[in-house]
Amino acid sequence: MTSLGIPPTAAGAATTVPVERIALHPNARASTNDAGATLLFLGPRGLSLGVLTPGVAAAVALLADRPSSEDDLHRAVLDRDGEGALLKLPALLQRLRAGGWLGTTLEVAGRPVLALRPLAPPAPLARGASAPDPATRRLSRFAVLRREGEHTVLESPLSPVAADLLDPALAGLVAALPHHDAGALPPGAARALELLARHGLLVDPEQEDADPDRARWSPHELWFHGRTRAGRHDLPYGGTYWRAAAEPPLPVVRPAFDGPTVDLPRPDPDAVRRADPPLTEVLEGRRSVRAHDDTKPLTLAQLGEFLYRTARNRAVLHEDRQEVGDRPYPSGGRCHELELYPLVNNVVGVPPGLYHYDPRDHRLEHVADPGPAVGRLSEIARATALMSTPPQVVLLVSARFGRVMWKYQTMGYALVLKHVGVLYQTMYLVATAMGLGGCGLGGGDSDLFALATGNRWEREGTVGEFLLGTIGPESNTAVPGGPGGGRP
Repeated sequence: MTSLGIPPTAAGAATTVPVERIALHPNARASTNDAGATLLFLGPRGLSLGVLTPGVAAAVALLADRPSSEDDLHRAVLDRDGEGALLKLPALLQRLRAGGWLGTTLEVAGRPVLALRPLAPPAPLARGASAPDPATRRLSRFAVLRREGEHTVLESPLSPVAADLLDPALAGLVAALPHHDAGALPPGAARALELLARHGLLVDPEQEDADPDRARWSPHELWFHGRTRAGRHDLPYGGTYWRAAAEPPLPVVRPAFDGPTVDLPRPDPDAVRRADPPLTEVLEGRRSVRAHDDTKPLTLAQLGEFLYRTARNRAVLHEDRQEVGDRPYPSGGRCHELELYPLVNNVVGVPPGLYHYDPRDHRLEHVADPGPAVGRLSEIARATALMSTPPQVVLLVSARFGRVMWKYQTMGYALVLKHVGVLYQTMYLVATAMGLGGCGLGGGDSDLFALATGNRWEREGTVGEFLLGTIGPESNTAVPGGPGGGRP
């Protein structure tokens, strides 16, 4: 094996000795305040280094300029401050490492082969943990190898760094673990693996799998949790309007489908207020109903009232950058990206098929007649809820992702799922107040929805399903509870 793509040299030659260089995070900014203190900024984080001596200030400037060896930093301090100031440098570097400000580049024969970029301050346990034995280490099951620009990146939600594998041979070496002789590795390869192990990207699989707090997580769920909340990454986060320069925002009301429409009756809000039971009675009476009375199915008026009370667009407002909406349930930034697609099986006054609810004009837009895809969507919902007959209505909840992701960065999809939760609760409470049976489901098939509607899976996809119907006589055996299970 070559030394990470470097031509082999004589044993012990200096060119094969790996060299480590350190640098400030590439997005960190250094400045000096009026009192002369050096300040570092990185996204929402900041650090004051105090008033530095000329030599230590030069070392910080060197770290901000390029990857440097500790010898380079020592010379910068020694040339300006003398030997007495050298003792200040280790404490400064330790403080920067502990805060997640320093990255490491590993060079072999003058070529960078590995760069470790800090994502966040390392957790105390991560700093104190010992690296796995070279004979047992292999990729963490949470690690992901992906492309970024022209090189490969190795990341894990459990690691405080992202590893840029700058030499292609390193990616192959990592993938081949543990099927090689650790003692026979070239120095550069051995040191690269040590660094990856030190930062939790290479692990002892037996130890990792024996940890119950980690064993219960699937990789994609832990990634989702780690990346959509602040603290474990340095990604831009929140309402940054990051797509504003690339594309215009989507309108708050979805463009209409071309098919025929069904106008829905509008309830009298004053009559609804007088007839509704008290809130506490509704909350205490809420339950998931998994049996519908097909001898007395939903009517057009009931479906219209339910949709009007849960999902209508009460107003279109204009902010500086985009349209926003006002609906009965809350939505981050008033984006209101969720759409309802009633899949009608048994409603008096509405032919069976798949419809889209127009929240502005309060009507149903025909999307598709009953067919293989629509039928399978209905069957999945029936089986998921363990119902003996098809649900009268399956409300497919989709998201126009661009409505949220145009403004919100990194956390957009997590925000969508929060909106699904508040919409579910709104639908549960309205169904209970109306004396109807509602049941939120825990999963569905977004590919079938795309097939039935013609929507691109990445542009608009289902994120929830809610069953609605009249309450069947056998429903008195149903226990209060939450959403039904996943796909059978």
